[in-house]
Amino acid sequence: MSEYRKGIESIPLIKDNHDCPIMVFVIDLKNNDNVVEQKELNLADPAHRKYLGKITFWAVNNGHSIETMSVKDANGG
Repeated sequence: MSEYRKGIESIPLIKDNHDCPIMVFVIDLKNNDNVVEQKELNLADPAHRKYLGKITFWAVNNGHSIETMSVKDANGG
């Protein structure tokens, strides 16, 4: 695993991104930080990135937060 360095996210990819599975958690900040929705997305899919933007916009305007992590990490491995 690589360490984070400021600006690293802007470096062009060495190879095309065909697969980037993530787990998205919608968290209700007003109700004990309960996870109210969990959805698996693939960041390589433009439609999934669009959905992530929409659910994030909704969440930050309605007392919720979004947490994302790799599917591998979400599944404990």
